[in-house]
Order: sequence, then structure tokens, then C-alpha cells
Amino acid sequence: MKRLWSAIRTASTTWLVLLAVLATSACAAEVSSAPTPPESEASGLTPITITIGAETYIATLADSPTARDLTAQLPLTLSFKDYNKVEKIAKLRRPLTIEGVPPGADPEINDIGYYSPTNDLVLYYGEVGYWDGIVRIGTIRDGMGSIAQQPDGFTARIALA
Repeated sequence: MKRLWSAIRTASTTWLVLLAVLATSACAAEVSSAPTPPESEASGLTPITITIGAETYIATLADSPTARDLTAQLPLTLSFKDYNKVEKIAKLRRPLTIEGVPPGADPEINDIGYYSPTNDLVLYYGEVGYWDGIVRIGTIRDGMGSIAQQPDGFTARIALA
């Protein structure tokens, strides 16, 4: 009789474990099949495009007051020129807010920035170091090498992706 009860307990335990594994698998399948939120919802970043001629570059704007102010102005078509062989700059139609942002920054290559003293949108392709008045507002995924080669006066259309 002891053997019978032992066999029943073992079989019951096996079935319980099997049911638990199946339930967990079903839940995992349900979770993994859920749609992924867009990049802007998931990370707070706003996807944009920068189009120069026939080339379109993918970028993201940060979740900051300055970047949101730029987003509110999009789409924009701007004329850029080279500055000091490290950045491309374009004058914006109106200043962006700098409330709630650090007084300056040291942008990285591929960064999109705002230089508040001159009201310029900046695409960084070289090292500039820290400057008061720089606000880092986004990043270009790739293509900065091509942008760096653009001649003075090139036009770029910046829009929400």
C-alpha cells in the first residue's frame, strides 16, 4: 500500500510541475507577443529625420525642454554652414527655451545641439569641448561623415519620423 501511495504522490507531483511549466510558458508567450511601444513611448526619445538632397538620416531628440521646443517647430528647412571644421550650424527662426537645462555641455560626435548665444542648431562631427550655452538635444544614428562633407549653404529638412 505504501508503494501505491508513493507512486500516486510522485505522479501528482509530476502533473503539478508539468501544469506549472505549461502555465508559465503560456504567460511568457502572451507577454512576448505583446506589441512593442514605439521608440518615443518606450524611451522618451522623439525620432526625427534629417534629409539632405536624396539622403535621409535617422536621429532622435532627447526628452528635454529644449528638444521639445525644437520638436514643436518641426518640420523645418534650414541652411547650414561649416563652423571651425567640427560642426555644421544653422540659424533657427526663433530661440529655443533653455529653462531647466545645464548651463553648458561637451557634445559628442553625432550629437545634435543648440547653441543658445547665437540661436543655432548644431550638428557635431568633430570634438569641440565644453562650452557654456551648448545644449545637447539629440543624436544622429549614422551618416555624420557624409554630413561633414556637405558644402556651406547646404539645405536640410528636419521632420518628425
